[in-house]
Amino acid sequence: MAQYDFPVKRSKPIDSGRLKKDLNKSESIAAARIFSEQIENGPALQRCPVCDSAEHTKLLTVYGFDYHECVGCGSAFVCNPPSNDALSAAYRSDYYTKANKVLYANDSIIDYRVAQVFKPKIEFAIEHSRASKKTWLDIGCGVGEALSVAKGHGYSTLGLEPNVMEAEYAAKRFGVEVRQDYISKDTVSKYRGQYGVISMFSVLEHVPDPNQILSDVSAIQGEGDTLVIEVPHFPSISTMSQMTFPNHINRMMHPPLHLFLFSLRGLEGMLKRHGYKINAAWLFGQDFYEMISTLGFFAPALNQSKLLSALSPMIGDLQAVIDNHDLSDEVLVVAERT
Repeated sequence: MAQYDFPVKRSKPIDSGRLKKDLNKSESIAAARIFSEQIENGPALQRCPVCDSAEHTKLLTVYGFDYHECVGCGSAFVCNPPSNDALSAAYRSDYYTKANKVLYANDSIIDYRVAQVFKPKIEFAIEHSRASKKTWLDIGCGVGEALSVAKGHGYSTLGLEPNVMEAEYAAKRFGVEVRQDYISKDTVSKYRGQYGVISMFSVLEHVPDPNQILSDVSAIQGEGDTLVIEVPHFPSISTMSQMTFPNHINRMMHPPLHLFLFSLRGLEGMLKRHGYKINAAWLFGQDFYEMISTLGFFAPALNQSKLLSALSPMIGDLQAVIDNHDLSDEVLVVAERT
């Protein structure tokens, strides 16, 4: 277990089966592969976009895109990402919108997502925040779960979400204000100095240059303000499972949607360069569910077996073992502007 200069919480109970009850994994994997293989990859990167190291080695190819592991910071990244235009088109695609309707903008699971997924995260962020302003900006707010919880804790909130379907769902479902806007050097002046807390849940892994968006966010915030980030964590049991079965991927190492999977060390270094120190981190994930559901494709008898019936009630406990070995597939950090 790695040692850090900040407290690290490990494990968070979650019912993956309930979250994904409307997801047909076989169909999802097939659609993910078709989607990715239609996107043209670009020229190979010479340096790691997280830490700028020139030392990195290939991990595997997924649907035509090469993931590399950085020797310098330990993060993984797509070494031949598509052009910005191709990436923007991917996020406007029917595939992306349809997938997010099943997993997020879904009335049958949204209350569970708010109560069991986002409420603990927001409360963890508040616990480790020393920001004086009770104002909260959620960048890439999706369908609004984080905003809903923050609003319930007395924060004045604003969400930024370029996806029209998700922005409209958030406003209608939770009554929160959402703008279809981005953070960039051209827009920072609109938001500078207003937000004690800025959050980005599942954002940094999607952008071609995570250092640029952190630079823009740091220009908005002042000393003592809080930045909350959740990203895919590397290495993890989920990614090890996917490296073993690279033709059966629909999350985590799914290019080009996930351009990055961050080590906690790499994330800490990147935040430090932009004027932040980490107050606390939280490692958790759905690795055991990912592994066992993937194994079911190769051993179909597992899916209706006594073995799976016996293991199912233990999934949370087995995931906790993974989390306690720092091999979970998600990491949440609460950082402070210095």
